[in-house]
Amino acid sequence: MSEQKDTKKLKIGFHISITLFALGIIISSISGYGEMERATMYLILGVLIGGSSLFQFFKTVR
Repeated sequence: MSEQKDTKKLKIGFHISITLFALGIIISSISGYGEMERATMYLILGVLIGGSSLFQFFKTVR
């Protein structure tokens, strides 16, 4: 039983860190939108990564 609890905590921590990473990608692409040629691609990539990680986070918590 303890092993399942540890695994759940690890999954939650992993998805929180991935979500924060995706948020960083989104913020950096918005702040440097005029300077980068691929800012839109990074914005979409950040949204996709963040959305999938949030989905897995809520799936694990529930």
